[in-house]
Amino acid sequence: MANQTRINEIEHGLIVSCYADPTINPYMDNSEAMKCVAQSCVAGGAKAIRTNLEHVAAIKSVIDVPLIGIKKIYKGQDELNSSFRITPTMREVDLLVEAGVDGIAIDGTQRERYDDLTLEEFVAAIKEKYPQIFVVADISTVEEGIRAHQAGADAVGTTLSGYTPYSKNPILFGTIPSPDPDYEIIQELRKAGIDRVIAEGRINDGTKMRKCMDAGAYSVVIGTSITEPKKIVKTILFDAEM
Repeated sequence: MANQTRINEIEHGLIVSCYADPTINPYMDNSEAMKCVAQSCVAGGAKAIRTNLEHVAAIKSVIDVPLIGIKKIYKGQDELNSSFRITPTMREVDLLVEAGVDGIAIDGTQRERYDDLTLEEFVAAIKEKYPQIFVVADISTVEEGIRAHQAGADAVGTTLSGYTPYSKNPILFGTIPSPDPDYEIIQELRKAGIDRVIAEGRINDGTKMRKCMDAGAYSVVIGTSITEPKKIVKTILFDAEM
């Protein structure tokens, strides 16, 4: 059984994604920087932090809110544009649990997996080995969300909506100006009976967060518009038409 106490702590709250890696934010890709960012976000009211494996231990040492861990695995030489999966195998799961996470986000899409397990088998394996850890399946379509929910994921995240070729409205990572969040997928997942829908993707202010909550989101993840100065500055300059 998942640690319901920890996952319940994120209900109706803001989760801040303190994510940095060499392909996305090389200037912030060190544990000291991410630790300070996470502390500041929690001081401001964040109910949880989401981060990549390399920074879990440092962040865990200074916060007491739930910590959700991921590890992106890329294939191909061009990491920025090549296909990736989010925590796709038990190897990454083991490392994240060892580092101290409370929850793990995994790839819940229909894309080719990076192991020999089905999604259902993968979720079952995590729950059997680590019953104290809650599992968030990151998906891009309603159908994927339903499948992940039926597989036993404790929550589904709309993280990849728009970022798979078969998404309803495909877009490119890092597009400026950022398109609106996918409010519709939140509503449709809730109508399908999924109680814990974690909204993520292109949410960059309180108004959009409120709209996600009104659509039925269990909680909301905001990342780059809080934790990536490079994109924040680029967006400001774009809006100023400089």
